[in-house]
Amino acid sequence: MVVKAASKAKRPSKEQRSQDILHSAREVFETRGYEKATVAEIAAKCGVVEGTVFSHFGSKRQLVLKVMEAFYEQITHQIETGIRDIEGARNKLFYVIWSHLNVVSENSAICSVMLRESRGVEHTFMNELNTFNRRYSRIVGDIVEEGIKDGIIYSDISIVLVRNTVFGSIEHYMWSMLHSNDEMNVDAIAEQLTDLVFYGISSESKTKVAKQAKDDAEVRQLIARLNKLL
Repeated sequence: MVVKAASKAKRPSKEQRSQDILHSAREVFETRGYEKATVAEIAAKCGVVEGTVFSHFGSKRQLVLKVMEAFYEQITHQIETGIRDIEGARNKLFYVIWSHLNVVSENSAICSVMLRESRGVEHTFMNELNTFNRRYSRIVGDIVEEGIKDGIIYSDISIVLVRNTVFGSIEHYMWSMLHSNDEMNVDAIAEQLTDLVFYGISSESKTKVAKQAKDDAEVRQLIARLNKLL
C-alpha cells in the first residue's frame, strides 16, 4: 500500500497576506495608538516575522496610511452606494449624518486613533490623511450643490462652512463619547443636527423668515396707526 505524503497547507496569496497584515495592524493601532505600536507587535499578531511586514509595507507610516485608506474606502463606498436611492437634499443630508454617526459609534477605536494620533504626526502623514477625508466629506458638498441647483438651498451659502459644521459637530460628539464612555443616541442626534443644518441653509425657510419679518413689521405699523386714531 502506497501512502501519499500529507500535502502542505496552501500558503496564502500575496494579496491575502497583505490583508491579514492590515487587519492585525488595525487591531494593534486601535489598542496601542500609532506612536506606541511597533511593527514587531503587528508581525507577532499576524503570525509572521517583521521582514514579511516590511516586504508588503515599507514602513509603519505606510502601514497606518493603508489602514486608514482601507477604512475610508469602506465607509465612503457605503455612503456613496446608499445615497443613490435617496431623494431630496434634506433626506440625503440626514443619511450622511446618520451614517457618519454610526461609523463613529461602531468604529470608535480606529476613529480615536485618527483623532488623537494624526494631530501630532508628520506633515506628510496629515496631507495623505486629508486626501482620504476630502473624498468622504465631499459628499456633503455635492448635496449642497444639488440643493442650490434645485433652488431649495440659497446660493450664497458657504459649502465649506456647511461641511465643517456637519463633521465638526460629529467630531465633538466623538470626543465626548471617548471621554465619558457614553453611548450616542444616533437617531436623535442625526435628526437634530440635520434640522439644525438644513433649515439654516434652506432657501425656503429663509424666505419664510423674511416674509414673517415683513408681516410682523406691517402689523406693528397698523397697530401704531390705530393707536394714533384712538
